[in-house]
Amino acid sequence: MPKAAKPKTNTAKSNSNPLNARSANATKGSAASKGSKEAPPSSSRDPDPTSAASGHNASHGANTQASSPTPATTKADDDRNYLLHCMNVLTSNPIITRLLSVPPSLTFGQLHQALQAAFGWTNIHMHSFRVEIDNLSEKRGLSFPKNALTLQSRRDLESSGLGREVEDESKWTLRDVIEKEEWDGKPVSKADVHLMYEYDMGDGWEHQIQLLGRAEKGLHAALTGLPEEKAQKVLCVSGEGHPCAEDCGSEPGWEELKKAFTKQKGDRELKEWYKNVCANGDRKGLDPWKWDLMDVNAELEMIKA
Repeated sequence: MPKAAKPKTNTAKSNSNPLNARSANATKGSAASKGSKEAPPSSSRDPDPTSAASGHNASHGANTQASSPTPATTKADDDRNYLLHCMNVLTSNPIITRLLSVPPSLTFGQLHQALQAAFGWTNIHMHSFRVEIDNLSEKRGLSFPKNALTLQSRRDLESSGLGREVEDESKWTLRDVIEKEEWDGKPVSKADVHLMYEYDMGDGWEHQIQLLGRAEKGLHAALTGLPEEKAQKVLCVSGEGHPCAEDCGSEPGWEELKKAFTKQKGDRELKEWYKNVCANGDRKGLDPWKWDLMDVNAELEMIKA
């Protein structure tokens, strides 16, 4: 297992980032188009405990107000964890991914905490979730995903000013969304439901969340060495890629920062900024491929699901 520096705690630093000036005029690609460049990587090291798989389309649609969550109806109760393939769609070489095993009862507020830990963020910026549903919108005979629900934290709800257009993420569970059989009065399947998580509205880091299926019973016990009932409920199973740097200027800035550390005579100013100023930087430097599964799971263990 490759070892990487521990992601820092959620203590914000005063950032004077030289990347912001360099990448201010750089044009960001849309999260959807960047996500379509490369398929989620597979690895022979990754276990395959899935029972189902589904595709994902990260296209954006118009937002519609959703009603309060109601208990999801299912043909058979199933308390096995969901397996979620999570991908930072603005990254490449490597694409930063994490495979998470989480209980269906996990709220989106808790999922936010899990994604922060898994991707090495420090929770110093606003975030939101979008629930996009296929086949709810039609135009000229063509169907496309519709933004059926947007979720934010109470703190971000108060500061965003979006009001009734956005729901409280602490009141919705993954089961409420994934097992919901109707949206806008139309029947939908799990394959029609797509989740997107955006962190830092300035840099616009989009994370695509794809339901792969259910974790087999005993997976957590096998990975932690503890009895199933005592094993942690939220677990990172596998992944790839070092966490992105906070406030680096989105995709262009992240690429420039990686080059600074991979070239023998890389930009010294950028290196010093990352080592000494960046909120989740590392004094030892940056290897884009290194990350630590055990460190991530130590953070995830704090989530009481």
